Amino acid sequence: MILGMTYYEICMYFLMYSFLGWCVEVVYHALVVGKIVNRGFLNGPVCPVYGFGMLAVCALLHFVPKDAGTGEVNVFAVFFGGMLLATAVEFVAGYLLYHLFHARWWDYSDKPLNIGGYICPLYSVLWGIGCVIVVKYVHPLVQSATDVGIPPRYGWPIMLVLYVVYFVDLVATVMTVAGLNRKLKELDELNKSLRTVSDSLSEAIGGTTLKTSEKVGEARVQGALAKAEFQNRVGEAYEATQIRYKEQKAKVLARRDEAAERRQAGAAAQKAKVEAAKQELLARRDALLADLAAHKSFGPGRLLAAFPGMSHRDYGEALERFRAYLSGAKRDNKDENSKEDDSGN
Repeated sequence: MILGMTYYEICMYFLMYSFLGWCVEVVYHALVVGKIVNRGFLNGPVCPVYGFGMLAVCALLHFVPKDAGTGEVNVFAVFFGGMLLATAVEFVAGYLLYHLFHARWWDYSDKPLNIGGYICPLYSVLWGIGCVIVVKYVHPLVQSATDVGIPPRYGWPIMLVLYVVYFVDLVATVMTVAGLNRKLKELDELNKSLRTVSDSLSEAIGGTTLKTSEKVGEARVQGALAKAEFQNRVGEAYEATQIRYKEQKAKVLARRDEAAERRQAGAAAQKAKVEAAKQELLARRDALLADLAAHKSFGPGRLLAAFPGMSHRDYGEALERFRAYLSGAKRDNKDENSKEDDSGN
C-alpha cells in the first residue's frame, strides 16, 4: 500500500477521476459558454490533471485525522489541504504544458493575484470547495465501486486496455501539438513574407521614383532654357542659338518621355511579378489554414475548441489568424445552411 491506497486503488482512482473531471469540464463549459465540446487535452474523455489532483487529495486523507464518533474527516483540513494540493497540481501542469509545447492552455492573467497566469486565488478556493464535495459525497461511491463493484480479477484486464488506449491517445496528442507548432511556424513565416511582398507592391505602385525623375527632367529643361537665353542675350547669332535651343529642348523632352515609359513598363512588370508572388503566398496560406481546420475531431481544431483561450508563446499572431479562420469557416457554414433552409422552404 502507498499512503493508505493499494496499487489497484491508485490505478482505478486515476482513471475514474480523470473521467469524472472531464465530465465536470464539459458540463461547466456547456453551462457557461453554451457549447458542448471535448474539454480534455487528450482526445478521449479524460482530464489527467483531475486524476493526479484527486490522487493527491486521497493521499492527504491518509494524514487527516477523523472524528472518533462519526469517522468523518475534518472538513476544514480537507478544504485547505485540497486547495493547496489541487492548486499545486494545476500550477505544475500549466507550467509543464507551457514549457514543453510553448502554449498556454488556460490563462488566469486577468484574475487578481494570479501567479504567472497558471493559478489564482479564485480558482484555488473553488478547488478547495470541490475537494470537500468530492471527499464527502463522491469518493465514498468511487471507493465502494473500486473495492466491491469491480473485483481486481476483472478490473486489472479492463484497466490494462484503458491504460494502453490512454498511452496511445497521449502519444497522438503530443504529435498533434508538435504538428500544430510546425504549421503555426510555417503560417507565421507566410504572414511575414506576405507583409514583405505587400510593402514591395506598395512601393511599385507608389511611383515616387517616377515623380522624382520627372522633376529632374524638368530641371534639366529649365537649365537648358536659361543657358540658351543667356547665350541669346550675349551672343550675336540669336537665330542659330534659338534653333539649337529648340532642338536641345526637344531631345531632352524625348529622353525624359522615353525614360518615363521605361520606368512605367518596369513598374508594371514589377507590380505583376509581386502580385503573382502575393497570390502564390495567399494560396499557400489558405491551403495551410484549410488543412489545419480539416482536423476538427482529433486535431488542432479540437484543441482550439477545447481551450478557446489558448495562446502561444512564439506564434500568437498565427494562432489568432487560425482562430479567426475557424470562426469565418463556421459563419460560412451557417450562412450556407440558412440558404439551404430558405431554398427548401
